[in-house]
Amino acid sequence: MSQRGLRAMAFALAGVVASSVGSAWATQKWGPVQFSGNLQTENIVRTPDASTFQYIMNRNIAHLQLEYAWLQGGKFYNKYDIPFVESSTLLIKYRGVYDSVYDTTPGFFPRFDIHGKAYNDKDLYNYLQQDVEPQLVQNLGPKFRGYARRVLSLDSMNHGARDAVKFDSQLREAYIDLKLRSIPLQLRAGRQQIVWGEADNNRLLDRPNALDLTWHFQQEIPAPAYGWDEIRRPYWMFKFLYDLGDIGPLAQNFLEWYWNPGDWEPGKQAFMPRPWGLPILDPLTNPIDGAFNSAICVSSNKKAFSATQGGMVPACDRLMNNTKLFNKGDYSRNPMENSQVGARYHAITPFGLEFTLNYFYQRFAGDDGTNFAQLRGLPKSQNAQAQALERQGIFPAEYIAPYVHTFGVSGNYSDEEFTQAVFRFETLLDFGVPFYDVSKPTVIDAPGPALPGVNKENMWKGMIAFDRPTWIKWLNKKSTWFLTGQFFWHYILNYPDCQGTPADIAFRASHPTPGQKVSPCLVGGLDLPSSVRLTGKVYRDKIRQWESLITFAAFSFYRGGSVVPVLGIALDPVNQFNMEPFWSVDYIVRDDFILNLGQHYFVTPRGHSEPIFETWGLAGLNEGRSETVLRATFQF
Repeated sequence: MSQRGLRAMAFALAGVVASSVGSAWATQKWGPVQFSGNLQTENIVRTPDASTFQYIMNRNIAHLQLEYAWLQGGKFYNKYDIPFVESSTLLIKYRGVYDSVYDTTPGFFPRFDIHGKAYNDKDLYNYLQQDVEPQLVQNLGPKFRGYARRVLSLDSMNHGARDAVKFDSQLREAYIDLKLRSIPLQLRAGRQQIVWGEADNNRLLDRPNALDLTWHFQQEIPAPAYGWDEIRRPYWMFKFLYDLGDIGPLAQNFLEWYWNPGDWEPGKQAFMPRPWGLPILDPLTNPIDGAFNSAICVSSNKKAFSATQGGMVPACDRLMNNTKLFNKGDYSRNPMENSQVGARYHAITPFGLEFTLNYFYQRFAGDDGTNFAQLRGLPKSQNAQAQALERQGIFPAEYIAPYVHTFGVSGNYSDEEFTQAVFRFETLLDFGVPFYDVSKPTVIDAPGPALPGVNKENMWKGMIAFDRPTWIKWLNKKSTWFLTGQFFWHYILNYPDCQGTPADIAFRASHPTPGQKVSPCLVGGLDLPSSVRLTGKVYRDKIRQWESLITFAAFSFYRGGSVVPVLGIALDPVNQFNMEPFWSVDYIVRDDFILNLGQHYFVTPRGHSEPIFETWGLAGLNEGRSETVLRATFQF
C-alpha cells in the first residue's frame, strides 16, 4: 500500500476510534465563523445468495464544512459599510474518501451480467465455445480461461487505475450567498448543487446536477446519513432568486433561475470489475467483446490485446471528435458551447396549493431512468469516411449529450380535513431525447446495425405521491409512523411501435428491398450485438412506451428518538415485476456518534432465466447485488 493510502486509512480509522472513546465534540464557533463536519466508515458485504458473502466496500469519508457570515447588516467584519449588499455568507464543503478494497482487492465474481450469462471463467469459456468458432476457443485453452477470470477481478486493474478510484478528494461546494439592499434579489455564486422538485430518491425536476453513480450506484439513501447530496456532481454556477411578494390572491411569489457557464459534465458511470456501476465490462475497451477490438477496427494501425483471439490484434483506441463515453461530447467546456440554464416560478394559492412552473435548456444527463442512446455512429452512406477513421484507430462513433427542452410543473397540498396527508406531484415534457432505432443502419454492422442509428423522441414523465404521519399503536405507542409512497411513470409520445421483432427489422434495414419500407423500432443499449454475441440473443432490450416505478417507505422513532427504523420497497411492475425491499436502523449512541445497520435485497420473483433490461436500477441492473451495510458516523 502506498504511503498516501496508509495516511488516508489511518486518518479515517482514527476518527472512528475517537468517536467511541472520546468525549462529545460540539460544532466549533468563533463569532461569525462556524466549523463542522463528520467522519464516516461504511462497510458493505454483498450477498448474492444465502451461502455467499463478498466484501466489496470499506469506504472511509471525511466531510468538512466552513460557514462564514462575513457581511451582516450591510457591514463587512461588523465594521466596513458595503454598498448595495444587505448580507452575505461564505460556505465551503470538502469531502475526502478512501476505499481500502482497491488495495486489499478481495476476490468476488458476479454470477450474472445483464445478458443473463455467468461471468466466471468456466461459464464464460463455455459460452464462447458455443457462440464463437469452437476451434478458436479450444486453441486458447487454459490461457484464455485464466485471463477471463482475471479481467473480472479488482486485480485486473493496474496500480494506477486502482489508485485513481480508491481516493476521492473533492471540493463539494464553495459559494457566496448575497442579499441585495435596494431590490429583493438574492444571488448564490460558486460551486453548488441546485435541488428543485418534489420527488424523493428519483430524478425528474431535480436535474441541474447530474449524478455520479460510480461508488455505490444510486443506493446512497436514506438521508440524513447519506442522500442525493452525496452523489450529485456539483458545478460552478450562478443562481438568482427574485422575491415578487404577493400578487393578487397568490402568496410567496418568486422567480428563481440559474446559469451554468460551461461547467456541466454528464452522469458518471463505472463498469465491471468495479463493485458498483453497470453490470457489464466496458463496452468499448474490454478484451472479451469490446467494440474497439472488433472487426470494425481490423484496418487500424494500432493494436490491443484480444482475449477471444489470444493475442495482440488491430484495434481502435478512441471515439470520433475526441469524445469520451459518459465523460465528454463534441463540445468544449466553455460558456459558448456548454452553458445550461433553468428557471422556475413559485407561488401558493389561497386554498393552500404550493406549485412551481419550470423550464430547462440543458444537455441530457440520462440519469432519471430513461433508456437513452449514448453513442451515435456514422450513417451507412458514409462508409468511406468510416474506413479512413478506422485506419487512424478511431472508432466511427461518438458519445452524444444533446440539448433538450424541458417544461415541468410541481406542487404539494396538505389536506388537513379529510386525509391528514400531504400530496405531492411532478410532471414534465422532455423534447428531443435520443434513442437507438434499429431501422437506421450505421457503418457499425454485424450484420444488422450492431450500433443502430439514433432517433429523437419526446417524453412525458411524472410522479404523484403522499406523505402521512399515522398512529400504529401496536407498533409504537409513543410516536407515529411516517408513511410515504410515490408512483413514477415515463411515456414516449408518438411511440413508433415495432412492426416485427427488432432483430428482424435490423436485418431488413441493413438489406433493403426496393419499395419496402422499414418501420422504426426503438431498443436500449444494454443488449446490442458484439463480437461474441452476434445473432439470436440480441435486441431484446426493446423500449416500452410506458415505464413505471412504485416506492413506499415508513419510519418511526423509539427510545426517545435514539432508534430510528426505516422500512421500504421499490417496485417495477413493468419489467418482469422486479423489486428492491430494504430496511435500515439508525442507532444514535450519543449526539455525535451514530451507527447504521441496513440491508438491500434485489428480488426477481420470476428468476433470471430471461434478462431484465430495466434502467431504474432495481433487480435488472442490480440482480445478485443484495447487500448488508454497516456505517459509523462521528459528527463534530
